[in-house]
Amino acid sequence: MFGKSFVSVGALVSLVTTTSAQSAPGFPVSASTPLTVVYGNNTVSPPGELIPRGETAQPPRISPRTWAGDENGARSAVLLMVDLDVPRNGTRVQLLHWLATDVTRATANSSSESALLISSAPVPYLQPSPPVGDVPHSYTFILFAQPANFSIPAQYAELAQNRVGFNTSQFLKDAGVAESSALGANYIRVQNLTGTPTTTYPPARPTQSAAQNSSAPSAFPGAGQPLQVGGSALWAGLSTALLAGVAAVGL
Repeated sequence: MFGKSFVSVGALVSLVTTTSAQSAPGFPVSASTPLTVVYGNNTVSPPGELIPRGETAQPPRISPRTWAGDENGARSAVLLMVDLDVPRNGTRVQLLHWLATDVTRATANSSSESALLISSAPVPYLQPSPPVGDVPHSYTFILFAQPANFSIPAQYAELAQNRVGFNTSQFLKDAGVAESSALGANYIRVQNLTGTPTTTYPPARPTQSAAQNSSAPSAFPGAGQPLQVGGSALWAGLSTALLAGVAAVGL
């Protein structure tokens, strides 16, 4: 029975951790609501799922759980897909894989989940193609409410031909898109292991390596002291609700 309770705690911790960060670690904009991203028959879950490159040839189907509407019906949205991990001159830079504007939904009802309708893509979808032997690259999908009278600033007219070195925060500022208007996000990871690397790459981003390589339990806001259970550390005091859930299972 103890093992059953331990699994319950682990599942709850995993759920809290997963739902608290929908964009990739280190991405400059956060969103608390997930986007549903589907490649073929694969629904990306949890955020950060490692996806075989072959499954990413075509753009995914994306469905937001929330939508920005007004008294006249649904508004439009702006969709970005950004790689955070492109090696360039000894560091990691962003690459814009997709920019869609005037995005709408199949269903205008803001309370239901419905697939995005993408009719305008100033920067067409580009399949993830990390270099052979590099660390997994993180690709964030993030959706923003599109401001009234939105247009892409003139300095980004050649963005489709100049994707490398994209700056998400600067673009949003220049385009008048508030970071706080994010409607949802999700991300995938893709790695290329099809051959032998012929070059060396800069180190992985610190946030990436810390999140994916550490096996130690992380401190949680409001958490209590770690308990030693069977030689493993388990953080207690996550919340009254978590403890109540464990108690309901029975030790």
